[in-house]
Amino acid sequence: MRPVDLRRGDDRSVRPTRVELRNRLWQGIQTVSVITGLDAGVDAAALRATLRRLHAVDPTARVLCRLEGSPLRWTPVPADELDAWLHRLVTEAPGGTEGRRPTPEEQETIAAGLLPQPPDDRPFTVTVGDGYLGWQVNHVLGDGNYGLRSVVGGLLRATATGEVPTGLLASTDSTTRYPLAKATWNSLAREPKLATWKAALRRGLDQGGRPDQPSVPDDTTGLSLVARTGPVGTMATLRAWGAEHHPGVSVTLLLMSAARRALERHGAVHPSTDSVVMYDLRRYLPSSVDVVGNFSAALRLTDPSCRDPRQVAEQVNADVGLGLPLVSLMAASASEALSPLWSAVTRSGNGERTGGPVVLSHLGSMGFLRRLPWDTSAGPGQVLTCAAPSIPGGITVCTSEWGKALSVTLTYDSTFVARDKVVAAAEALVERPWSLLDEAGEAA
Repeated sequence: MRPVDLRRGDDRSVRPTRVELRNRLWQGIQTVSVITGLDAGVDAAALRATLRRLHAVDPTARVLCRLEGSPLRWTPVPADELDAWLHRLVTEAPGGTEGRRPTPEEQETIAAGLLPQPPDDRPFTVTVGDGYLGWQVNHVLGDGNYGLRSVVGGLLRATATGEVPTGLLASTDSTTRYPLAKATWNSLAREPKLATWKAALRRGLDQGGRPDQPSVPDDTTGLSLVARTGPVGTMATLRAWGAEHHPGVSVTLLLMSAARRALERHGAVHPSTDSVVMYDLRRYLPSSVDVVGNFSAALRLTDPSCRDPRQVAEQVNADVGLGLPLVSLMAASASEALSPLWSAVTRSGNGERTGGPVVLSHLGSMGFLRRLPWDTSAGPGQVLTCAAPSIPGGITVCTSEWGKALSVTLTYDSTFVARDKVVAAAEALVERPWSLLDEAGEAA
């Protein structure tokens, strides 16, 4: 990508720009990543220097802008305010500097402390602590994959090499404008599908399962986190098991089904509690169109218990073929008060919170992080990534593969579910996910 031409006196290049609706839908949500085992040279001063280099080339880069105004806008930070701003983006945790790596339990505690902090006018923050970096990426900037690949990965690699993180330059490609309209035209408008609108109406009238859980006032929260990593080789075993027992079903849907089964088996959710899967809408775009930031929607599963992975796969494939994820995002876009999850799961507006859905997402392999500046002298580093539930009272499950092992984070509201139930579900999932699917098959 070419550097943006920011000649002195060219005010057009540094004007605030409105945040796209597809990104505004995610206001108030953030993803958190805690990374341990990086080279000690990646400190607060080095990270600020990297951001300074980026600002010198392109002060309109979104990772450097303030999020402010109504409607929300990307506002470039003037050069004379940059130092103070960078000290807000890159902070240093109080405490010692022993250089000791946090244990997995301490890593979970660090992430749990960052998660409840509400997003503000910063697109991201990184807390530099003793042996760890804690990243908070505002979902308005991008989803978990974008946060890890472009923000975390891009800044860390550029810090190690002394270069400019070119992947974070502001896009000047006009094809990124109006991606929802382009996707809708490409998939639905050119060949209208009556079945799509019939299915969308039917889903809209069906309010889904209502969990048998008490309501609590909106001002009560108990946002909590459980993170677990299984033994090396778990993912390879799951792939082999899936190829034998459920050929044609992706490992992503196998994991999502197993996660839901684990939560239900250990009493963390009611059998009628909705399950939704997050789906990337870029598949509906022409190959020439690239979208930076958010472009995803939620699909509600017709069998929330995920008793049969083949049935889950058949439904997802059919819904994707009909274009229902596009309809979901269009419904959310009708009002900025809606999120892509609210368009998939309807809840009563009685001023109280009931248990929300189980949101299932899979980040896939974290192999793209291997090129980070790791310090391998004390063993491999660790990566933990989580996101707060988009709907109060819900549970968000995020799975990933790191070092040939399966990792999972579950964020939940402790006013709805006991921690020991979530812990039991997480441990069952990362140790033997296929056994959960075996049990589901027998029950079905």
